[in-house]
Amino acid sequence: MKSYHYFLRFLVVVCLTGLLGGLAGIAMHELLNLVEILVFGHNDDDYLTLVRSLSAWSRFGGIAVISLVAALIWYWLQKAPNRVVSVRQSLQHPKRLYSFLRQVLHSLLQIVFVGAGGPIGKEGAPRELGALFAGRVAVRLKLKSKDAYLLIASGAAAGLAAVYQVPLSSFFFAFEVLAVALSLRNLLVVLVSTYLATWVSNPIVTSNPNYHLHPLTNSLGFWPSLGLLVCLAILTAFFAGSFQRLNRLAGKWRRKDRSILLTLPLTGILVGVVALFFPTIFGNGSALAQSAFNGLPLQMALVLFVLKASLVLLSLVSGAYGGTLTPSFALGSLLGLIVCQIVAGFISIQGPELFMLAGAASFLAITMKAPLTAAGLVIGFTHSQPILLIPILFTVALTKLFESRIFYRN
Repeated sequence: MKSYHYFLRFLVVVCLTGLLGGLAGIAMHELLNLVEILVFGHNDDDYLTLVRSLSAWSRFGGIAVISLVAALIWYWLQKAPNRVVSVRQSLQHPKRLYSFLRQVLHSLLQIVFVGAGGPIGKEGAPRELGALFAGRVAVRLKLKSKDAYLLIASGAAAGLAAVYQVPLSSFFFAFEVLAVALSLRNLLVVLVSTYLATWVSNPIVTSNPNYHLHPLTNSLGFWPSLGLLVCLAILTAFFAGSFQRLNRLAGKWRRKDRSILLTLPLTGILVGVVALFFPTIFGNGSALAQSAFNGLPLQMALVLFVLKASLVLLSLVSGAYGGTLTPSFALGSLLGLIVCQIVAGFISIQGPELFMLAGAASFLAITMKAPLTAAGLVIGFTHSQPILLIPILFTVALTKLFESRIFYRN
């Protein structure tokens, strides 16, 4: 009888994990829209159109003011006895209850910062909220530690699935990134959580493509295409590997003391100044990625690649919190475009989209340490044909191989 009651409690938590993850995705989506309206005066489903239409004051003033506010709040959150924790930290102690209001405020602040033009990713917030809600319910209904761990990881995956409408990629995320053990039971729990969260959030967070591509064409033959993908894998291994390691250092050196009150506002001002001349660096990287898919000159693509990577790392080390998912997608897309444009000086290339998608997936695979998740996200973001998984996964596998050789430590 006890096992039956426990099973019912467990089933209730699984369903609530998906439901609350979906609601977290809706909340983050609506908050982002609200911040854009308050800061920019309006919002647009096409973020590229939005940032290009902004006045100079909107590009500079909003991020400058929000950076100061964010610095004050993050300083207080870090100074408080009950500090905020990441999803990975909560998984280390799955039955420990952390300050609910502080965790929620921390997640909301990430969205506000990105909504005002902060150059980092927004995916950390819905993951943290989904994990927070699932962990709370699991503890309240007295689940075992191993089951609480599973539900917290499922909650994080559900939040990611809801905000991006990518249930299958989020399913892979739980196992690749959060180290959920492979078993039929765990597979079913994560599957139910991610798809339920996607279903709950879908009426608000529409499942339209995040990025619009030109019709995919490839004028190259098999062997030239193969050679280009190999070259792309080598370059992505180096640049993504470097970015991932610098990102780790930025997190380690992140300003948490009083210096954040200076470093983060200054970084916000710098982002605003750069956005006056290069508006597509604004936000999490969606505008930059779409701009790359629309087509950019080689020199501009190189400049934007350096600027975006630098501002993401600078924001994180200055004290901001957020992810690198969309920034990595944008950087990988740019890298694929850059490689195609360099090669186009020697051979004719029509339609770089395939190589841009491969670059995006490979860059994500390195920064997330999750090749299947990365490939699924690229297909899900662009609604591309599943057959493209063949060249994408090939490039991802090569990139992982080259990265392990380039950064090999004896």
